[in-house]
Amino acid sequence: MSNQDASEDTVQPNVVQSVNFGGPSSKPFRVLIVDDLAENRLRLGLCCDQFGAIHEEVASGREAVEAAQSRSFDVILMDILMPGMDGMAATRAIRALPGRVSSVPIIAVTPAAAPGEVLRYLSCGMTDVVPKPVDPARLAEAISAALAQAGPSGGAGRRKAAGRRAAERAA
Repeated sequence: MSNQDASEDTVQPNVVQSVNFGGPSSKPFRVLIVDDLAENRLRLGLCCDQFGAIHEEVASGREAVEAAQSRSFDVILMDILMPGMDGMAATRAIRALPGRVSSVPIIAVTPAAAPGEVLRYLSCGMTDVVPKPVDPARLAEAISAALAQAGPSGGAGRRKAAGRRAAERAA
C-alpha cells in the first residue's frame, strides 16, 4: 500500500470538527490499536492521529492483554479475527483483569458486523462495533461516545447502555 492509498482513508477535517473528544482544553486520549494486519493498524493510526489521540499498535490479542495490563489506555480498538487469541478472547481477558483496566471501552473493528455477530461481541464485553472498511466518521462517533461514557472514572457502569445503542444500530 502506498502512502497515497493510506491518505485516502484519513479523516476529513469536517469529521473531526463535528465530533467532541472532550473539548479543546482536554488532554490527548490514549488508544490501543489491535489488529494482526499492518495495513489496518496504519489506517486506524492515521484516523487516531487526525482525532488528536496518542496511539499504540499491537498485532495480536495476547499483546493487547499484555499492553492493557502494563499501560493505561482510554479506548481499545480491537480486531476480531486474529490468529491465536482472537479479539473476543482478548476482550474477556481484559475484562477479567483487576482495576480500572477492566472497564476501558473496547470497540470491535471488524468486517463481520451482522446483527447476530454484534450481539456476540457485546456479550463478551465490547462497548461498540465499527464495521470494516472503517468509515472515519463512524469511528470518531464510536470513540467520542466511549470517552463520554467512560468519564474520568472508567466505563464499568455505562458499558451496558453503550452496548444497547450498538445493538440497536446493528438491528
